[in-house]
Amino acid sequence: MLKTTALCKVETTDDTNSEAKPLVSDVDKQEKIESLNRAKALDLLKNMENIIMYPSGAQEYIPPRVVGLAVKMMENHELIKDIIIELRQYYTRGQKEFEISLAEKDEVEKLQIVSIFKSMSGLVSCVRHVRDTDTLKGFLIMTQKAQKFITGQYLEIGVEKTVKNILNDWAKIHNTSYEVYRNVKIEKIDGTIKNEFDVVIVLKNKFYIIECKSGRNFYNWNRLTEIAIDYGIIPKRCCLVDSFASDDDIECIEYFCEYNVSNINSLHDKIIKMITYN
Repeated sequence: MLKTTALCKVETTDDTNSEAKPLVSDVDKQEKIESLNRAKALDLLKNMENIIMYPSGAQEYIPPRVVGLAVKMMENHELIKDIIIELRQYYTRGQKEFEISLAEKDEVEKLQIVSIFKSMSGLVSCVRHVRDTDTLKGFLIMTQKAQKFITGQYLEIGVEKTVKNILNDWAKIHNTSYEVYRNVKIEKIDGTIKNEFDVVIVLKNKFYIIECKSGRNFYNWNRLTEIAIDYGIIPKRCCLVDSFASDDDIECIEYFCEYNVSNINSLHDKIIKMITYN
């Protein structure tokens, strides 16, 4: 028997989000929090599909302004994706000051990029376009939360918010209820982690899994197939959100792997397709 630990249950009216890998580890504190919450565990899914889900971990309030920024970054992914990848490398090297070329962007795109990054309050500072070198310069904020957000959490927040909006509208039309969970951990009976999911939907007593990948080099297409087999979930109730996937990639992966694959442009349609599959 496996038990599933949802770090935070996402209510349909909350703007909350998951944690990503921290800049500085806080493992001991988190283990204490999870240990206390396991003691107060509540069976949410009632053994549905051989899975027991428990809410665990501290709820973290994510301000609406931060959620809006995540959605903005997600919706402008094509424009800023290469810059975000470079900023990840700056974090990896521990470099606070960044300088990124904008030479390949046209003037309108440069203005849009500078505007987006100037709106990223608390994530970057002193952002400016240096005309002499045609570069975007500024400083990274070297905190756990800032790093988590830039290195992938923004996509999870954006996807979560999109899913909540879709389900809210869909549930009203179909007069049904739903629940959304984030950072779901699947544990073995001995407490070791078997899997982790970014977003989980419970709708009409069915279980849906959404995985978010914001990096450039994700190729583990078999992961969701194996998860579906392990937990007895129909593959078409799983969705991989790969922000770098091309339409050609998506067509091939969906054909051979039989789960849903989405990039940013197709996210809305793929979520609707997934939750309406019988």
